[in-house]
Amino acid sequence: MDIQQLLDSRWRPEPWLEISGGRRLAALVLILIQMGAVVALVLRTGGTATAYLNFILIPILAGAAIFGPRGGAALGLLAGLVLGPFMPLDTTTGQMQPLLNWTTRAGLYVFLGGVTGWMFAQLHGHARRLVDQALANPLTGLPNRQALERDLAEPNIPRPAWLASLRMDNYADAVSALGLEAERRLVQAISQRLQTMAEATGSRLYHVHDDHFALIVPANGEAPCSEITRLAVERLEAPFLVRGIPVYLGAHAGVAAFPTGPRDDPAGLLTRAWMAMHEARTSGLPCRVWNAEQEERSRRTVERLGELQEALGREQLHLWYQPKTRPDDGRLLGLEGLLRWEHPRLGNIPPDEFMPQAEHTGLIHPLTRELLERAAADTLRLRESGIDVPVSVNVSARNFLDPEFAEHVLAIIRGAGLSPRDLELEFTETAVMANPEEVIAALGRLQNAGVDVAIDDFGTGQASLSYLRRLPVHALKLDQAFVRDMTRRTVDAQITRAAIGLGHDLGLRVVAEGVEDDRTLLELEQLGCDAVQGYGIARPMPLDDVIRWTHANSPPVPAPAT
Repeated sequence: MDIQQLLDSRWRPEPWLEISGGRRLAALVLILIQMGAVVALVLRTGGTATAYLNFILIPILAGAAIFGPRGGAALGLLAGLVLGPFMPLDTTTGQMQPLLNWTTRAGLYVFLGGVTGWMFAQLHGHARRLVDQALANPLTGLPNRQALERDLAEPNIPRPAWLASLRMDNYADAVSALGLEAERRLVQAISQRLQTMAEATGSRLYHVHDDHFALIVPANGEAPCSEITRLAVERLEAPFLVRGIPVYLGAHAGVAAFPTGPRDDPAGLLTRAWMAMHEARTSGLPCRVWNAEQEERSRRTVERLGELQEALGREQLHLWYQPKTRPDDGRLLGLEGLLRWEHPRLGNIPPDEFMPQAEHTGLIHPLTRELLERAAADTLRLRESGIDVPVSVNVSARNFLDPEFAEHVLAIIRGAGLSPRDLELEFTETAVMANPEEVIAALGRLQNAGVDVAIDDFGTGQASLSYLRRLPVHALKLDQAFVRDMTRRTVDAQITRAAIGLGHDLGLRVVAEGVEDDRTLLELEQLGCDAVQGYGIARPMPLDDVIRWTHANSPPVPAPAT
């Protein structure tokens, strides 16, 4: 028996008082004993003329509730007979009951047993439907999340087993384009294809939510990633025809084994499979298997985000600055602010341990505002020290989705008494691809206000040249992946040369990141690169060190008159 058959037989809904097998026989014996006890009571208390006769209704009603209308009617007839022709009306005088008396009473017992049994049958059916509705997804009829959690707690499932979490790609886009009625057809088609996969693997399929499905898969000693992925791709690679429109979907899978310990619980298993599926999606892999390190990383992420929120406004977040200089004479052109988190317990936490997670939450907006305010305050200190160069700060793609982001930036600049040219923003090509129209509109507002914006890590993203032509930016920053090896790899040198030429043809300044030696610096100078940045020039350093380094090594280029 596979998992599907086991759970179907184990968890077939049994509403109130619905029993089967040996329990039905035991119930019948108890009802007959009750009926015999009532007959004995009637005989002992003087016959059917006494009120004790009415106790016979108890076994009739009980039988009707358990055995339905036919059983209730049969027990009513039996009760009518045992209290009928052979039961005296008065045991003292020996007077027997008139025929009309006991036959009428027997008919009423049959009617009462049948009607009561029919009523209980209706209640049983209604209760069964309620149970089915509570444990099934209304769109597909498949078991839902509640059914999944119940089944995961079932001790008779063959162990070990795997819980697989499957989620569709492009589902939200398809629903948005085709409408809610099309969603119903699409999700039903998906469930039908996945059901064939479940049957092929002896698994049980669940429709958890929208485009999220789950499988309980019998374990065969190895993680079923390859099998699940192969079957899912086979079932989902062909287009779904909705309203005559072919819809192409894919899927990612996350798998968690159980049991993993004595404290396994359904919610925890679901979370592990979901985490593995999410990691598969973010890493671009078709399937991932959950492991303890994954859970530890997720726990640390949650802790870091909570601590990061507390760090805002508590002087734990600082900007270190890396100089951008001219390649010919080394004079300072600007400073890039790089985030540093001085954790009171853990020390310095690199940005890549918390910024990607912060970008997926609303925390990125107050974090960006605090960094911009910090950069504005540091710019004022630079001015007081005689260093008049712009300071740049990296911003997230999600910042551009805030319709008030440009206004927030301008308010910070005005509040610090700075010129819009004093504070620059840097963003990656990925930010453009996320929501190009919103990003372009926000950049336009910033450009109109006089704020300079640069594309960071140019060459590693996916933005097309058509977007580059439309972007209101003033500079390109070549990614260090090309610059660092340009003296050793011909292809990197060619890419760098082409990017510098493209930037200049578009009227943009070009900044090269990742300059680590004099030979690279010389080649960039010969290519006409406008500015350079990297460990070969200077490492990121606190503001006070930047001021000392600038006065000792790289006097700033005089700012243009405004």
